[in-house]
Amino acid sequence: MCSIDDNSQERRRISLVKFLPTTITIFAFCFGLTSIRFALQNRWELAVLCIFLAALLDTLDGRIARLVGHASSFGAELDSLSDLVCFGVAPSLVLYLHSAHLLHGIGWGVCMFFPICCALRLARFNTMQQIDDTPTNHFVGVPAPAGAMIALLPMILWLETSNYAFVCPYLIAVFMICAGILMISTIKTFSSKMIKLDSRPVPILAFIACFIICLMISVWATLGFVIVLYMLSIPYSAYVFSKQNDDEAETSPATSIDFDEK
Repeated sequence: MCSIDDNSQERRRISLVKFLPTTITIFAFCFGLTSIRFALQNRWELAVLCIFLAALLDTLDGRIARLVGHASSFGAELDSLSDLVCFGVAPSLVLYLHSAHLLHGIGWGVCMFFPICCALRLARFNTMQQIDDTPTNHFVGVPAPAGAMIALLPMILWLETSNYAFVCPYLIAVFMICAGILMISTIKTFSSKMIKLDSRPVPILAFIACFIICLMISVWATLGFVIVLYMLSIPYSAYVFSKQNDDEAETSPATSIDFDEK
């Protein structure tokens, strides 16, 4: 009897673990939708915070799925749909309701441009994954969560400083256009998959602890600093991967084609 009960409990635990990544994705989806609700209520801090929490959860669901061995096509498609809402539609609506609506038709056009770029970026990513699912240490273009946070950077700086110059509608429009272009670009950017938790767990966990402490002390200053640091890493990552491609091209053996004479 004990062995039967143990087996049933083990199967129940496996079933719960199997649905954990999908559950995290749904939580992220809910945060993205809730950010729109808070924006409609002019509760800007909570609107931006919900998008940030969705980005944190988005970094976890894929890792946990691979960790427990339950990565699936269904989960990947659900994750992309969630990303489009959380990091395409939600930031656009938050920024439009806050500042971009002052530009009238131009502001709405910019707010449509950004989620379209996000959708194109996600479609390209899914297509590339279907063609070649080999893990890589880079992204092609800025990932959707990072693009959303770059677009929200002026608003985050406004929340930290209360300086309305940061939420000038024209500045908001420029950041949204630049973030959209970065998402659909072919610039190679660093991926979080480069970080192996099992290789150096102590330094990585210490960094995560410091990040959480900084968030608790000053959430907006910490987010602004991290986003600016990431933006500065984009040209550096493009240089690193471009140099890496050049080195591989030089070291690869030259191929020759012999034509038979007839």
